[in-house]
Amino acid sequence: MVQFGEIFGRSALFEFCKKCVVKLFLQPYNKPYCHTYNYLHINKNKKMKQKILLSIVMLLTLSWVSAQTLVSTDPQLKNAVLEEFTGIHCGYCPDGHAIAAALLENNPNRVVVIAIHQGSFAVPSGGEPDYRTPYGDAIAAQTGLTGYPNGTVNRHIFMAGHTAMSRGDWTPSANTIMQETSPVNVGIMTEYNDVTRELTVHVELYYTSDAAEATNFINVALIQSHIFGPQSGGGSGNNYEHMHMLRDLITGQWGEEVSPTVAGTFIEKTYTYTVPEDFIDIPVVVEDCDIAVFVTETHQEILSGDVVTAIDGTNLFIGDVAVTDDFSIKSGANGELTTFNLETESNIAGSEDFVFTLESENAPADWDAVFIIDGNSYTGTATISLENATAEDITVEITPGSTGQLAQYTMTMESVSNPNAPVKSCSFSLIAGITDMVVTGTNGPEAAEFEYVYTDGLEAAGCTSYTAVSADLFVDGINAEVFGDVGNVYYNVSWTFPALTLDQIAAAETFMNNGGNFLIGGQDIGWDFMSGASGSHGSPEATEFYEDYLYADYIDDGNTANNQLRANEDDDIYSEIPQSSVVDVFGGNMYPEVISARAGAVDVFYYDAAHTKAAVVKTNNGTYKMVYFGIGLEMLGDEDVKNQIIAVTKDWFDDGLNSVEYNEIMGKLNLGQNFPNPVQDLTTVSIEQLESNAVFNLVDITGRSILKQNVESGSKKVELDLSDLNSGTYFYHLIIDDTNSEIRKLIVK
Repeated sequence: MVQFGEIFGRSALFEFCKKCVVKLFLQPYNKPYCHTYNYLHINKNKKMKQKILLSIVMLLTLSWVSAQTLVSTDPQLKNAVLEEFTGIHCGYCPDGHAIAAALLENNPNRVVVIAIHQGSFAVPSGGEPDYRTPYGDAIAAQTGLTGYPNGTVNRHIFMAGHTAMSRGDWTPSANTIMQETSPVNVGIMTEYNDVTRELTVHVELYYTSDAAEATNFINVALIQSHIFGPQSGGGSGNNYEHMHMLRDLITGQWGEEVSPTVAGTFIEKTYTYTVPEDFIDIPVVVEDCDIAVFVTETHQEILSGDVVTAIDGTNLFIGDVAVTDDFSIKSGANGELTTFNLETESNIAGSEDFVFTLESENAPADWDAVFIIDGNSYTGTATISLENATAEDITVEITPGSTGQLAQYTMTMESVSNPNAPVKSCSFSLIAGITDMVVTGTNGPEAAEFEYVYTDGLEAAGCTSYTAVSADLFVDGINAEVFGDVGNVYYNVSWTFPALTLDQIAAAETFMNNGGNFLIGGQDIGWDFMSGASGSHGSPEATEFYEDYLYADYIDDGNTANNQLRANEDDDIYSEIPQSSVVDVFGGNMYPEVISARAGAVDVFYYDAAHTKAAVVKTNNGTYKMVYFGIGLEMLGDEDVKNQIIAVTKDWFDDGLNSVEYNEIMGKLNLGQNFPNPVQDLTTVSIEQLESNAVFNLVDITGRSILKQNVESGSKKVELDLSDLNSGTYFYHLIIDDTNSEIRKLIVK
């Protein structure tokens, strides 16, 4: 070995790596780290230690960091770190767990979740397990939390002078953080010895800009998932699956102090830790554990962080792939090609093979998509060799078919020689042939759970040009001005908080200002925007939206006595909608809001026979038509009423039928179920009271018309030969004077 010099008073030695023939800088305890392959050369004979922190710190300038490192030296966006305060006796905490899980699912490799069992709801009784740690109370004490579940996002103050916030604010706060540039990039690599239970965590920091504080703190947390135990409100008794549970802070309560924190600084640390067999008699299963690393300014603001598996985990920055167009969502048309421009670059030293995959979960079968790299065209997957730090263009060409959709595509990038490294990806979307759009709120899991209520209603109404999107994608589309063909939006808030974020409010207003018709349904929209109660999300923007766009006054939060929905018999659109029960679908949280129409609008549904408690208001102000439900449609007990409300609303939006006209036509028509069903070849559909000519229309599950057949007035049946159809589910209806009848399902064996 040859002495290389001193780094802050420590002798730094190097030798040649047998794998890559480059110099290895030997750390104390003779544990060299090879920057070229991100490979920790562990001395397996080293004695076990419960906690040995601080192997070495290397502070390097950009010119010194020339070999392969875990981190990028280019500025990166912050990752969101959600610290979730929870407990086994907290009845609302499972909803917080679901919000955290959705954050992780919707933002791969961008979110860290640490569930901290703490406070009175976490105290076990009898023989219950104790999930608390020695660290939870001190972390909670600096947040200002007042209830559970509660949480902080990057320990940042978003409101009210403290970092703690209710679960409804986690998602929008995380979205805000993930749009900010971090001054420091965080790299992690782990190695685990299953014989000694010795876990080695290698951490790298690279500062792309000066941090606000002269010193920062590295925090390394051991978290564990798939721990089964009790949980109030979880619906699983003592078999609730706890995820992301904090088990230990390897670097102590507030982490390990590091400096300097100026641009160009590279900090490298290795932590060796023997994983205990259990904490408070709860086994530590390393296979279910992750290592979260985050950097704080003091004990509060988290600059960024990341998480990897405890066994052979790494967040090696392999490079990136990104959309270079101004917007990642565009509009297209049947048979017309639309191009998306992407760029990729490798961060792996030398030449590296990458697997690129173009995929979509919802693109119709009659849409075509290819991507082009260096003049070669690919569908699906291609393996491409890239040189380090050399940008390569990717062109994606998408041609829609006749089936309408807002198709969401993802391009992924995987390193062949680093299979454990996080996959890089970018997403982009193309809309074509869509007239009606269900927009699902993103601020809680309930909205996604009940999205089907709106899509089923549109399907039952015979609409074949609808799609469902997240509220965030709706915002993107409005900002990109690509929803010109969308005439009607059905906004599914359900029971989520905030009901709409400020960006979502602005997008909804823009849509309506441009003539778009708008149905919105959800419990507690008025409470959230107008009550001023603790935990609500009132703002000048929310008030303007509620009063000037929804044309409503908020009266009160409602209760279980509001358990019937009755149409205003004098209303010109909804008067003949049958009465329906209003039911509790949120586990004892039933708040059917009482609202009142403002000038320019009318009350159209009530909770009571005396018509003193309005549930729904509507307006047609000459620019747009709007219907606002003080409940989510999922709270209606009668499925037929749900579907009829959607059908009548769509017809009204499209200047079609009102409920009286709809019922008159439907009352004269009895479209029977085909027999036999399922069918192999021949089947017959019965019809009664057909007083005008009609068209029988058979569609597949994508809404594409498979068979159309004229049916004359007075016909009693339609006979079909379906022997040429593939096995599957189909739907049929009659078209009479441009009006769709009810829809029935048909199955081909």
